[in-house]
Amino acid sequence: MKKSLVAVSVIVVLGAAWTGASWYTGKLMEQRMGEIVDNANSQIKRLAPQAGLKLAYTDYQRGTFSSKVRYILQPDGTITGENAVMKPGEEIAFIETIDHGPFPMAQLKKFNLIPSMASVHSELENTAAVKALFDITKGKSPFTADSRIGYNGSTDSAIKLIPITYEKDGLNLNFSGASLDAAFSKDMRDIKLSGESDSIVLFKKNEMDQVETFTVKGLSLKNDSKTGKFDLSIGDQNLSVKQVLLSVEGKEALVLDGFTLTSQMGESDKSLNGKLTYTLDSLKIQGNDFGSGKLNFTFAGLDGEAVKNFTTSYNQIAMQGLQTANIDPETYQLQMTELVLTKLPSLLKGDPSFSISPLSWKNSKGESALKLDVVLADPSKVTTPITSQEEIVTRAIKKIDANLTIPMPMATELTTQAARLQGYSAEEAAKMAVQQVQGIAAMGQMFKLTTTKDEVISSSFSFADNKIDLNGQKMTLQEFAGLFGMFGGMPQEEEAPAAEAPAAE
Repeated sequence: MKKSLVAVSVIVVLGAAWTGASWYTGKLMEQRMGEIVDNANSQIKRLAPQAGLKLAYTDYQRGTFSSKVRYILQPDGTITGENAVMKPGEEIAFIETIDHGPFPMAQLKKFNLIPSMASVHSELENTAAVKALFDITKGKSPFTADSRIGYNGSTDSAIKLIPITYEKDGLNLNFSGASLDAAFSKDMRDIKLSGESDSIVLFKKNEMDQVETFTVKGLSLKNDSKTGKFDLSIGDQNLSVKQVLLSVEGKEALVLDGFTLTSQMGESDKSLNGKLTYTLDSLKIQGNDFGSGKLNFTFAGLDGEAVKNFTTSYNQIAMQGLQTANIDPETYQLQMTELVLTKLPSLLKGDPSFSISPLSWKNSKGESALKLDVVLADPSKVTTPITSQEEIVTRAIKKIDANLTIPMPMATELTTQAARLQGYSAEEAAKMAVQQVQGIAAMGQMFKLTTTKDEVISSSFSFADNKIDLNGQKMTLQEFAGLFGMFGGMPQEEEAPAAEAPAAE
C-alpha cells in the first residue's frame, strides 16, 4: 500500500512538473514570436529588398500543452500598383500547431527524448493569393512541415511536398512529391538543407499535335552554408539530377544523364573565393551518344564589399524587372550593362584571379579540353594618364595562360553526329565531317591561331608584361593587335620576298 502511494505521488509530482514546464515553455514561445518574425523579416529585406513583403503573426492561442498561431506574409505598403508582388489585403497564411516542451508530444510519438522548447506542425492555409495552388492539390496543403525548436533557438524541420496529379488545357503534371530536411540557427544565418524528389513528369501537345513528355528523375539537393561577414552566403552546395528526358510521341529526343553541380564558397578578411564544378555523364540526342562533359571553374581575390554592393544592385534591378509589366528588354539590358561598367573597377580592387581547369568534352573518339588562367589587376592603382588603348588592357590584366587541344577524330565524330541529325546519311555525314574539321584546322594554321600535329589541333596563348606568346611565336601586345586589326590597327600582312635584282648584261 505504501509502495502504491509512493508510486502515485511520484507520478503526480512528475505530471505537475511536466505541466508546469509545458506551460512555462508555451509562455517562452509566445515571448519569442516577435524575435522569430523580426529575424524572418530581416532575411526578406536582405534577399528580396524590392519585394515589399513582411511577415506577421496573429491569433496566438496558448494552452498548457499546445498552442496555435497564424503566420501571415503580406504587403508592407512600400510598393503599390502594378509593381506590387501582392495586392493590398492579400496574404499567404501558415497555420501552426505548437506542442510545448520540454518533451513535446509530437516528438515523444517519434521516440525522440531530446528535450526541446517545442514541436511545430505547419500547413499552408487556403487563401485567395494561393487559391490556384490549392486547385491543383484538390484542396490539400501542398506541403507540411514538422519542426523541432531547441532551447538554444535552433530549428530542425522535416518538410514534405505532397504528390500531385494535375490536368488542365492539355497540360498534364505528375509530381512524385519531395522531402526536405532543414536546419536553421537562431539568427537564420546558418542553414543546412537536404532534399530529394523521385520524379516530375509533364505531358503536353506541341504545335504539330504531337505529345511531348518532359521528365526529371532523381533530383537531389544538399546545402551547408552560412551568411558571411559580407552578408553573402558561403559554404558548400550540391545539386544532382539522375536524368532529364524529352520524348516526342514516345521516342527519345533528348536524354541527359548524371548532371551534377557543386559549389564551394569561402572568404578571407577582405575577399571571396570559390569553386564551381559541373559534370554531365552523358548527352544523347535522338539516340546518338554525343558524349560527356565537365567544367571546373575557380576564382579568388574578389573584393567582398564590392561583390556585396554589386549583388545588392543586381537584385534590385532584377526585382524591378520582375515587378514591371511589359518591361522593355533593351532598357533592362542597358541597366545591367551600366551596372557592370559602373561596378567593374571596384570588383577589380583585390586583383582577382579566375581559372578554368578544364572545360572538356569527351566522346568515343577522344577528349577536347580548354584550360585558362587569368589574373586581373586594379587599374586605379596606376594614376598616370592612359596614353593608348593598349594601356587599358595592360593595366587591367596581369596574366593570361590558355591551352586548347582538340583531337581531330573526336571533332570529326561530333560533327558527323550533328550532320546526321540534320538528315544526312551516315556516309554523307562522315564525308562532310572530315572536310569541315580539316578545313577548320587549315584555317586555324593560316591565321596562326592553331597548330596541328599527330591529328591534334592545339593552341597555346600567354600574356604578361605586355608580351604575348602565341603557339611559340613571341610578340608585343601591339603586334598581336595588328594581326587582327584590334585597337584600330590594320592587320599585318606577310612580308613579300624581296625581288631579285636583274642580272647585269
